[in-house]
Amino acid sequence: MNFTPQIPNWGLDFLEKNIDKLLLYHSWLSTTGIKTGLISPKEDQFIWDEFIIHSLYFYKLILDLKNESHEIYDLGTGGGIPGVPVGIVSKKDINLIDIKQKRIFELERFILSQNLLNIYAKKEDAEQLLKTKKNTTFLMRCYIPRSNLIKILEKNLSNSKNNTFIISSNSKPFDNSNDMFHVKQEKFFINTNEYRFIDVITVK
Repeated sequence: MNFTPQIPNWGLDFLEKNIDKLLLYHSWLSTTGIKTGLISPKEDQFIWDEFIIHSLYFYKLILDLKNESHEIYDLGTGGGIPGVPVGIVSKKDINLIDIKQKRIFELERFILSQNLLNIYAKKEDAEQLLKTKKNTTFLMRCYIPRSNLIKILEKNLSNSKNNTFIISSNSKPFDNSNDMFHVKQEKFFINTNEYRFIDVITVK
């Protein structure tokens, strides 16, 4: 192993007891994931920090929100990011959504091989789900930028009021003059030297 799978303090409670399964997922991403085009070639440390640890902060936010009745959908999941790490450390049902059948096949193989019975890979149109699903928590690491998501939500406000959207972001703050949305920006350490941002968006 030529990387250090460090664990930030915010993830100790749910990460340490699942470290073996997360390392298996890391190994799968760094081999099969790269070979099949689910992710582009990356260093092992990058895969751990950006795809595993970053994903687990999504789970921390899910715990903090306490939306127990919500379904969870990971839109544009690609190699299962962030949905697979979230599914590994939780008992919640996680739906991995991607429009490309090849990605779904690869994810299904991994899910079956690891007996991850609470994770489901589905070929669906993510934008249609954004417009129609209710009582749902949507996870989006790289699917669409925040500005594009807001435009979709503005056109579908009536369906969006009971949903929560957790989306990777940057340090640029949300325009507070928009009174239709509540956006809470989380800043968190991804390792000992770097931090990232995630936005939690709800419709007022």
